[in-house]
Amino acid sequence: MRREIPVVITFVVGIIMLLSNFISVPIGGYSLSQLAQELGTWVIIVSAFAVGLASVNLIRIHGHNLLSPKSRFNSLLLLLSLFCWTLFGIIEFHSPNSTFWADLNQNMYNSVLSPLSAAMFALVAFYLGSAAYRVFRMRSIDATILLVACVFMMLGQAPVGALIWNKFPIFAEWLLAVPNNVGQRAIMMGAAIGAFATSLRILFGIERGHFGAD
Repeated sequence: MRREIPVVITFVVGIIMLLSNFISVPIGGYSLSQLAQELGTWVIIVSAFAVGLASVNLIRIHGHNLLSPKSRFNSLLLLLSLFCWTLFGIIEFHSPNSTFWADLNQNMYNSVLSPLSAAMFALVAFYLGSAAYRVFRMRSIDATILLVACVFMMLGQAPVGALIWNKFPIFAEWLLAVPNNVGQRAIMMGAAIGAFATSLRILFGIERGHFGAD
């Protein structure tokens, strides 16, 4: 029964969410759109519990890492950030008339999280450049086209590219607007078809990977 009951719940909820977009006639005093909104509320509640469970797992893993001298500092910093930000958020929620905690949260975001994110993405740019140098080798026509497009994009997006040749930004913008959009639309169409097929498999109980290993 532990397999059949989740399959039935998944099927019923999926049918309600699907038909709520097409049927507006009330059934038994309730419309499908109202049931879909109620189920959406429960999705938020379950997601909140999932975030709480993930936080507990995070605390457990990094609490264990505190015993290791190699990763002690990073784990301690992560746990302190987690507890402090959670505490500040709870205090701000229960102190709506005070602007101190709201300003503190915003300043922490602007002065700590945002610069760290910018630094991380700046380092990722160098990593992507080195990875592109190792991977994009002209071993075939497709790899050559990809390498040339990558070089034009990097030079077109960087300020130094416009200093070398003022047509690099224009060509990079054309690559983004035409070939990139065409490829993205094709990928999105394929992903939509795949998501629809997977949704049908989950809805009818054929795909049961989300229930755990058999």
